[in-house]
Amino acid sequence: MPAGAWTDEVLDRMRKTGDAAGDAAIAETYELCRQDEVRQALLGFGKNSDAPPAGLPPQLQRYFEQSSVLPEWADQELIERGRTLLGRYEALIVSTLLCASLPLCYGCADGAQVLARSQRLTSGVYRRLMETSQFVVDVLDNGGLGPRGRGIRSAQKIRLLHATMRYHVGRQVDWNPAWGLPVNQEDLAGTLMSFSVVIPRGLGRLGVDLPTEERDAFFHVWRVIGHILGVDDRLNPPAFEDGAALFDTILRRRQKSSQAGIVLTKGVLDFIREVLPGPAFAGVGPTLVRYLIGDRAADLVEVPSADFSKTALQAGSVVNCGYGKTGDTAPLAAKAASELGLVVFKNGLRLTNKGRRHEWQVPTGLTESQPS
Repeated sequence: MPAGAWTDEVLDRMRKTGDAAGDAAIAETYELCRQDEVRQALLGFGKNSDAPPAGLPPQLQRYFEQSSVLPEWADQELIERGRTLLGRYEALIVSTLLCASLPLCYGCADGAQVLARSQRLTSGVYRRLMETSQFVVDVLDNGGLGPRGRGIRSAQKIRLLHATMRYHVGRQVDWNPAWGLPVNQEDLAGTLMSFSVVIPRGLGRLGVDLPTEERDAFFHVWRVIGHILGVDDRLNPPAFEDGAALFDTILRRRQKSSQAGIVLTKGVLDFIREVLPGPAFAGVGPTLVRYLIGDRAADLVEVPSADFSKTALQAGSVVNCGYGKTGDTAPLAAKAASELGLVVFKNGLRLTNKGRRHEWQVPTGLTESQPS
């Protein structure tokens, strides 16, 4: 759809639209009372080449078979070119995800209502953020969408988690229909663009001026993932410029402060303080968030004031990234992002959790979260 077609009427309709294939698979699983069995069966189902476990409910079996096939427009050369950005900018990508993509999503009040409730589907904020970071790595890793990769399976599991949220949250007595269908198509599209649009924009803010061809290839990778995630084709445009226009339209429509968004953002900032401990790094999270998304968006989720003087990055710290000119905001921001991203990527994704992967699991229902 051309950008001009994303009218309020169209997007209002998309707020009432879910995902037929994912919803049918989850509904049948619960109707058959097989949710615990399915969850256990999918725990070891991680590589794209793994066959779906035998004996799944018919709709779920069909779901995995159909959503495993890449769309006919998927371009392998573009996928390979786009995914190489992770190898070059992994630290900055992870930091942009934490300090730009997520806070912008949390600043959309209606969608944040679902995300706040989804904390009950995981074992805590730390695990949830590590799972999200791991998903980005799965998609952009070498061969992530190929037979030996994990990107497709990770996306399929997240799609089922979305369907589980719609199944449960939509039945809660305190769910306000004015917020739209839980995890509706407009919110799915906004979340997808928070990866495909916000990450290249964030890299630009951090001094990485991507060539148009690389930016477009990165966008193509996430368009393929959006297809696997069940994003409506009308909200999954082929060109970066259209995706950026759609994302900005969604922000215009949906940005509003909410207690849910404030709490979710605080969880991200607490996570950053945990992985970068000590008073020398106290200002990294708020400073990066405000630098990457701007004061207006940061104010909606009550991010504390930015202060580069508190990041203590002018004189080398954990990693010497070659940045740090006194008084030069962009290099300091890039160094802060590199510090944070490298710690999350190396110490978090590779070394924590006793060597096990942080990956999305299909929940059996809404339960109170447990400490990580």
